[in-house]
Amino acid sequence: MDDEILSKPSVRVISRPQATRIMVANAKGGVGKTTVTTNLITHLSEQHSVGLIDLDPQHSASYWLQMRDEIKPTVTNYSPKSNEGANHTRSWMKHKVGREVRYLVCDTPAGLQSPDLDRLLVDADILLIPVAPSQIDIHATAGFVQQLLLNPQYRAKPVRLGVIMNRVKRNTLSFQKLTRFLSSLKIPVITALRDTQNYLKAVEEGRGINEMTKRYDSDIADWQRILAWINKAERQQAVAMERKQARETLAQGSEQLLSKNIPPAEAVKD
Repeated sequence: MDDEILSKPSVRVISRPQATRIMVANAKGGVGKTTVTTNLITHLSEQHSVGLIDLDPQHSASYWLQMRDEIKPTVTNYSPKSNEGANHTRSWMKHKVGREVRYLVCDTPAGLQSPDLDRLLVDADILLIPVAPSQIDIHATAGFVQQLLLNPQYRAKPVRLGVIMNRVKRNTLSFQKLTRFLSSLKIPVITALRDTQNYLKAVEEGRGINEMTKRYDSDIADWQRILAWINKAERQQAVAMERKQARETLAQGSEQLLSKNIPPAEAVKD
């Protein structure tokens, strides 16, 4: 970004860079979006200023933030008022907000699709997709990924995509099939968070798993992988797969993943 030159030619102030805007989304509910959001915030805030945008009607992330009370570092809540609803989405991307913090993390509602998805994609830099282990969740996630990759707004301005497996056991057939499906679409599986009550305990205390008294190296390693991926993604340019290729790859991958092809999303038109 260009330097802002003040009235005195000899004095210059360098503008603060725009915040990296991270959206946590999956059309399926119950996959751990708020768990990923809250823990991502606490890990990022160890070294950076972080803001929260809570667009989930349940406002779980905002409630978690209230429970933090005196816990440091402080996280800024930019979430819209309850009565403003999802139509207020663009407020989380205003330039003033973007320069007050280094990272802006957005928790999104279940059932997210166009046109709300389109409005959020306009301003997002990174999209993290949590996935739960059940076949129903995997099916729903495959449909969400299809809708996303063929979305006109995403194709006009692609964002960096990454998947976080939540409560998934790596040695299961469903995990292996989903990993192959995402790999064929060039969407990385960043890590798999283990199934532990520590995440629930942390949320109940308004903390992240990294802020708990008893911590486990395996959990810390998972989040170090996520932070490293975000840092790398910030330096990469996102590129959308050619539409025809995307459709063919999605059709083949869906059939292998679910033994049934997913029909194209109705909202998506060539």
